[in-house]
Amino acid sequence: MHTRIYRTAIFLLIVILLGGCTWRQQKESADPVSPQPVLPGEYFITHHLMTDQGLIRTSFAEEHIYLSESLGLWMDYLVRKKDQNLFDQQLGVLQDQFLLDHHLLSWQIESEQKSKANALVDDLRVVSALQKANRLWKKPAYQSTAKEIAQALKEKNMYKGILSDYYDASTNRTSHTITLSYIDPKAIKELESLHIFTKQMTSNQLAILKQAPRKKGFFPKSYDIKKKTYSFDQEINMIDQLYTAQHAHHAKVNTSEIMKWLKTSFKQDGKLYGRYKLSTLQPSVTYESPSVYALVILYALKQNEQKFAKTVYHRMKELQTQDPLKPYYGGYMNEKETHSFDNLLPLIAERELLNESVVQ
Repeated sequence: MHTRIYRTAIFLLIVILLGGCTWRQQKESADPVSPQPVLPGEYFITHHLMTDQGLIRTSFAEEHIYLSESLGLWMDYLVRKKDQNLFDQQLGVLQDQFLLDHHLLSWQIESEQKSKANALVDDLRVVSALQKANRLWKKPAYQSTAKEIAQALKEKNMYKGILSDYYDASTNRTSHTITLSYIDPKAIKELESLHIFTKQMTSNQLAILKQAPRKKGFFPKSYDIKKKTYSFDQEINMIDQLYTAQHAHHAKVNTSEIMKWLKTSFKQDGKLYGRYKLSTLQPSVTYESPSVYALVILYALKQNEQKFAKTVYHRMKELQTQDPLKPYYGGYMNEKETHSFDNLLPLIAERELLNESVVQ
């Protein structure tokens, strides 16, 4: 009995402290909004993965690695949460730590050394977050930074008029391949809204996605711009496929076959796996991924499948450390290890469920 009372008291104390942190952050904001509770996943990231400089560690490894992927996902989350104070902190991290001389983002910082290569998907995500922030808070620095990155993408990161996977400044080489999950229609249209792309240029990018062949409803992994050929993997990487399905939906491509398969597979197994064999659609691994569940949730919401999204959310939350007395409360852990991606994406999905009032 005493143990139960003690645990309850500790939990309530944590809730009060978290609420206090949120109030303080919002109070300091230049454009205050109603305080929103700090989610357990947000608590884990800020207390266990984030450095004093605002960089997000990829894992608990002794050698710290920081990715532009983590930066972009965190900025995306902060816009959805409408937390301008923390967003402005990340704008500083972007400008001071990740931006290279030519205004693309270093995809990785390791041992305080920036990679000279970028990753298109991360740069697009950051541009999109900055544009959303500008619409929310009307701060010139958001749009001017977005425009610098967008202009650099046009000048450095295109091959034969098509955005490609990366540009490497150390070799002055632009990739000849585009991974289909990188073709984000909403983000690419932001390049048009910034007057960097014309409508025809936007259309040319989306055509790669719209014209992609399908196998059992699933998309190719990549498109070789030079050879004008698509490539399928023998395995379905669920992260890639779910990103591509979301983007295809925004490009008005029918993806109902994928949604039907997701619902059937989840109902049959009570879970979804990280990879499947394309030939049989049977799992090729035994692990579940919180990131996969997060992307299923976001995709289901776009498809007006709120009930399915909520069901998957409950399964995802079972993978999270929910006991406030545990040392890694709020984290998605693999024993004593974790990855920033597997914490940031579930956090975004949970925030979106709250924003759309699917969960409370």
